[in-house]
Amino acid sequence: WWVAQFAYLLRELRARPEGDGTMLDHSVVLLCSEVSDGNTHSHQDMPFVLAGRGGGCVTPGRVLERRGVRHGQLLAAIGRAMGAAVNGWGDAGDGVLQGLLT
Repeated sequence: WWVAQFAYLLRELRARPEGDGTMLDHSVVLLCSEVSDGNTHSHQDMPFVLAGRGGGCVTPGRVLERRGVRHGQLLAAIGRAMGAAVNGWGDAGDGVLQGLLT
């Protein structure tokens, strides 16, 4: 159900013109769970789905595997893509996730 709602949101954003593209071109949308393993409540190696181009700051259509990297670096990269001067995110990561931003 959550993935269907995510797909619906992406279709709606892509259908709305904005500037030189669509709302999806100027957005970053994150789909994730609160844990990577429901049995152990682990936060290690959590899967994330990111959609949108963040105004051209994010290159779509790729799979990045970053084992052992906490999700704070992903959140910092999303902040950077959206124009915030973020260098880290709490104690869950130091710096910006490498390879995500153009």
